[in-house]
Amino acid sequence: MKVFLGVDWGGTYIKAGAVDSDGKILEKIVYSSDKLWEKQNFLKEIESLVKKLKPFNIQAVGIGAPGIINTKKGFIYYLPNIPGWKNYFLSDNLKKKINLPVFINNDANVFALAESLCGAAAGKSRSIFLTLGTGLGGAVIFDGKILNTEVSALELGHVPVTLKGKVCGCGGRGCIETFVGNKHLVKRYKQLSKNMREKIEVRDIYIRAIKGEKEALLVWKEFSFALGIFLSGMINVFNPEVIVLGGGVSGAFKIFKPFLWEVIKKQSMWPQIKKLQIKKAKLKDAGIIGAGLLARDSFLR
Repeated sequence: MKVFLGVDWGGTYIKAGAVDSDGKILEKIVYSSDKLWEKQNFLKEIESLVKKLKPFNIQAVGIGAPGIINTKKGFIYYLPNIPGWKNYFLSDNLKKKINLPVFINNDANVFALAESLCGAAAGKSRSIFLTLGTGLGGAVIFDGKILNTEVSALELGHVPVTLKGKVCGCGGRGCIETFVGNKHLVKRYKQLSKNMREKIEVRDIYIRAIKGEKEALLVWKEFSFALGIFLSGMINVFNPEVIVLGGGVSGAFKIFKPFLWEVIKKQSMWPQIKKLQIKKAKLKDAGIIGAGLLARDSFLR
């Protein structure tokens, strides 16, 4: 049995695991990522992890990184939420430490890989994947393959949906991310409830919407309108069979899905949505599984 190390690299936590060829996690380890912002600390930790998992005879390492990657070179252009990782050949430097093949891709892409192979989009040829959290990560599977350009991410979160709008973290204005990110949702709720000092999270807005609170419902209607307009454009371009939504904000899927469908039905070209499904992500540890499968597929090639 061939086993691979999958690393899901986040700004707060790094989750890693030994993953077999079928995408099953054999052992899982979670770290706080604060101390791993330093390059050498990160390399040492992955080296230590490989040693801990030595009984599994790891064949290769796959890493889902939260930023812009040159996948062929294993090169990080930059990680927007993790300082100090600009213009760095991670694959080459890590390979010297662990003497194993190392493969890197954007974290949204490895999420998509896992969900397309053994999750909510299994068996589908064309799929769109969104991770809804602090921002909006995106990936597209087309003809059964991750759609890559010279860089790893399609950056769907930075598609503008208005000619005017707030300045986004990318430097542009009016990106879809600024309308659906969790910080925006919390701020918008506080504006509507006229209580800017209240400590509240997206989950609280969801629960209040379920109970019928008008301010909370309005937040999800506005969210659905923005996301629906954006997805209608993506639907008209890619003609997906399924759209899979993951990330923390997708926990409110039950409340916003009906509103989202209303917008999509009005805005999309009707032949494009005849067989379209919108699903919540299925896998608990899609980042680890996807990174492991990235290592498997790249290694076997």
